[in-house]
Amino acid sequence: MTLLESLIALVILALAATGFLELFQRAAAASHDRIAWQHAVAIAESTMERALVDGEVPADSAGWRRRVERRPAEDGLQELVVRVERANASALRVELHRLVRAR
Repeated sequence: MTLLESLIALVILALAATGFLELFQRAAAASHDRIAWQHAVAIAESTMERALVDGEVPADSAGWRRRVERRPAEDGLQELVVRVERANASALRVELHRLVRAR
C-alpha cells in the first residue's frame, strides 16, 4: 500500500467517524429534550391537580414559571388552563386544558 492510498483511506475513515459522532451528538440532544419535556409535563400535571384540589397555584420554582387561568364555559363548567414554561428559555412551554365544574 502506498502513502497516497493510506492517506485516502485515512480521510475516508475520518469522514465516516465524523458522521457517526454527529449522529451520537444529535441523539444525546434529543434525549435531553425529551427529559426536559417530561419534566415540564409533570410540573403542569401536578399544578393542574393542585389547582383542582386546593384552588391555589404553587409558586414558581426551580426555573419554571406556572400560570393557571380559569375561563368560563357553558352549562356550569369552566376551562382550567395551566401553562408551564422555563424561566430562562421560552422555547419550552407546555399548556394543559381541562373542563371542570364552576365553583
